[in-house]
Amino acid sequence: MNMSLFPIIHCAGTPYEIGLAHGTQAKEQVKISIETYRAMFWDYSNIKWEDACAYARTFIPTIDAYDADYMEEIRGIADGSGYGIDEILALNVRSEIVLQGGQVASALDGGCTSFVFTPQMTETGTTILGQNWDWKMTEQAGCAILSIKQVNKPDILMVTEAGIIGKVGFNSAGIGVALNALASDQRVEGTVLPLHIAMRGMLDSWNLSDMVRQATSVNLACCAHFMIASSKGEGMSLEVGPADFDALYAEDGYLCHTNHFITPRLMYVKDTTRIALPDSFQRLGRIRTMIKALERKVSVSDIKRMLADHTSYPDSICRHEDMCEPEGKRLGTIFSIIIEMERGEMYFAPGAPCCSDYTLMKL
Repeated sequence: MNMSLFPIIHCAGTPYEIGLAHGTQAKEQVKISIETYRAMFWDYSNIKWEDACAYARTFIPTIDAYDADYMEEIRGIADGSGYGIDEILALNVRSEIVLQGGQVASALDGGCTSFVFTPQMTETGTTILGQNWDWKMTEQAGCAILSIKQVNKPDILMVTEAGIIGKVGFNSAGIGVALNALASDQRVEGTVLPLHIAMRGMLDSWNLSDMVRQATSVNLACCAHFMIASSKGEGMSLEVGPADFDALYAEDGYLCHTNHFITPRLMYVKDTTRIALPDSFQRLGRIRTMIKALERKVSVSDIKRMLADHTSYPDSICRHEDMCEPEGKRLGTIFSIIIEMERGEMYFAPGAPCCSDYTLMKL
């Protein structure tokens, strides 16, 4: 794998020590993340970086109450990278900061395609979770792979934007999470938790029900879809809307999701992502069509082919920047992951899967 992108950062010890290793080893990637979001907050939401940092600080009491370890880890990242705590906080609440702009720019959290297959559907008899993660290509150089060894919590293998403590991946307890952006212009009043902090809580869980609890025990500050899976052979689709959520179980052996609400329980939500990313419908339909067309159980090779699909290019499952769009609206597949839960293994492609080889990585 080209290690100039997605360096593997090994972190261990106390929460502060984990953050310090993260910040020290990924200093250049943290710099790129900060530069990316400093520009994005202003260009899209007319928010100055200083104001974004001030807003991020308002989340400290909520994060402390949710899990005080996370603020210690953020302090470690700040010390290791040389940036202020409020700047690292701003990265961890970057989704929520964008939503403070004059309009809800739901496309600014990416257009991704996720899936889970349970053992009844897979050639290997294992549970397979994964996704393509689509976002601004300028942030690709700000990403990293974190291998985290913790005390009294599961170990984690996670792909994230440097400086952000929670993203997509899996843990030593045999559970994992993938992410799709969802959005609504309905605001949640009262105490709210940043999306990426909740994702770390999910990766620190020991089973699927704990993951659901970590994602929903405090209202999220923005909407999201989490595809979650367990090495016990289970998969679930968890949609979180404004102060409400619902979950679908993989009864038929698989689930897929893109960037619009699916569960009937949340049909009342004004879904703004489906307007910002209308290709969400065709990507979901396309992956479902390919799955149904298989006349055998699905293999990792089949999944790689699905994730590299170019139907409706460039707004396809394997997404490429549309040069007919304004620069700010262009999205591409930054990375692709396929996780075999029972084996504790992740196939990782550092870029669009049509032109990137997958590397097998173990926790």
